[in-house]
Amino acid sequence: MAADTRGALRPLNYFSSPQFVRSDLKAGVLRSRGGTRLIGISEDFLRGFVVACEHETGPATSLVLRRCGRFFGARLARRCEDEISSYLGRSLRDGTMSEFEVVLQDLWTACGMGELRIDWSRGQFGFLSAKLVNSPMQDIGPKGHVADDMFEGVIEGFIDHFAGDDFTCIQTGDVRLGDREGTTFVLVPRDWVSRVRTLLAGKTAHSQLVAQLSGA
Repeated sequence: MAADTRGALRPLNYFSSPQFVRSDLKAGVLRSRGGTRLIGISEDFLRGFVVACEHETGPATSLVLRRCGRFFGARLARRCEDEISSYLGRSLRDGTMSEFEVVLQDLWTACGMGELRIDWSRGQFGFLSAKLVNSPMQDIGPKGHVADDMFEGVIEGFIDHFAGDDFTCIQTGDVRLGDREGTTFVLVPRDWVSRVRTLLAGKTAHSQLVAQLSGA
């Protein structure tokens, strides 16, 4: 819950609220309660998009998906901040971390992007750990390449908007590979990337990698 400009408490389920999606019959479009135009994307569309990328860009597909994801994540963060700040009557950045986490989880699940869980406690060590459950790209991806490149970019772009463009998101586990910890990521400073890549090349599991980065 959060206070509005009149001091009353407002629920933080802004995106999952039934009032979030509004139809504009005259224009024939859907908009959010904040006025953002919305579009629904099916798994078939995503699958076709990946196939088209493979056909046009070949081995560069993973990089293309990651860059598309980062662009989308950054734009999504800006829209989220603008709409939530207007809804609350104050800047989202002036709220607590617990409030931000509620908004983030509500956004992710309501928009059909799975459930994003971020371990904010790792921030004291200079990085963040994340897990994505039921990613819409979970069963979609370039042939012979099992990785959630799209959401690696989406998470990076979204968090960077609030953190100041300092993090690189690296996937550390994939549920499709049978990783017991699921589809996991770390967001680390750019000068940590080579260290993380080296650990991953050595088959270091997500929990072990997080422990090492935490100095354990």
